[in-house]
Amino acid sequence: MTEITMATREQLREQRKQKQRQRTLRWFQGLWRSLALIGLAYGAFWVLDRPDWIIKSAAQITIEGNQVLPAERIRPLIPLTYPQPILTLKPQELEQAIEAQGAIAEALVSRRLVPPSLAIQVQERFPVARSQTPISSQGDRPLEPGYLDAEGQWFPAAVYEPLSEYQPLPTLEVTGIRELQLPLWSELYRTLGRSPVEILSINWQDSNNLILNTELGSFHLGPDLTQLEAQLKAIAKLQQTLGTTIPAQDIQYIDLQNPDEPIIQSNKPIVPPASQPETPQPKKMMPL
Repeated sequence: MTEITMATREQLREQRKQKQRQRTLRWFQGLWRSLALIGLAYGAFWVLDRPDWIIKSAAQITIEGNQVLPAERIRPLIPLTYPQPILTLKPQELEQAIEAQGAIAEALVSRRLVPPSLAIQVQERFPVARSQTPISSQGDRPLEPGYLDAEGQWFPAAVYEPLSEYQPLPTLEVTGIRELQLPLWSELYRTLGRSPVEILSINWQDSNNLILNTELGSFHLGPDLTQLEAQLKAIAKLQQTLGTTIPAQDIQYIDLQNPDEPIIQSNKPIVPPASQPETPQPKKMMPL
């Protein structure tokens, strides 16, 4: 029994010593971690506070990819205050802030430490049509003048008018476009770009009747945009025959809801041949 008791006591003493060594080791590990964190914090502060790694002015920002707007016109669109430690800048947030202003469709911001600078790759956004604020489904937004780009993004006039000396503003005008129609605008605009006659304005106030006002007259296309290609072909054929059949000043509009059977709404009755009794005919079918 005595030998067993002594062995147990020795084991307990050894266990206590081992635990003490473990506590001492953990204390030193904690101390080293604390010193390392303090060193990292001090190093980060030293890095951020270095005058060599600070953006002091817009001259340290390089603009790349611009085709129309000069760099000196783009730099004021960058929402930065100076001086700015370069490592505190968040490129993604800066990109979103630049794109939200309208004139730049896409921005990619890169930080460079040597020499300290920013490189911003941009893709410009060009307006293609004048338009008031798209009508919301609630109708709670005031209408103000602005511009649409080819993808259906709308921005107020204040975004583009200061840049008009560098890029001409469009003359095409879109009336009555709604927010729900904006996703349709991109494909509609590309298709209308193939029109055989110049389109002066687009009236979409009646969502069931898209109206094109052109140099040839007014065309009522109806609600079915899938027929737009066929309707443009019908306009091309009418362009060759209208002047010889009915004077342009006598045409009120041309109904192209059925592109195979256009209907001309005339301002004046069409006079029939002398051998037949005269009866007013407000509409006339034009064969294609």
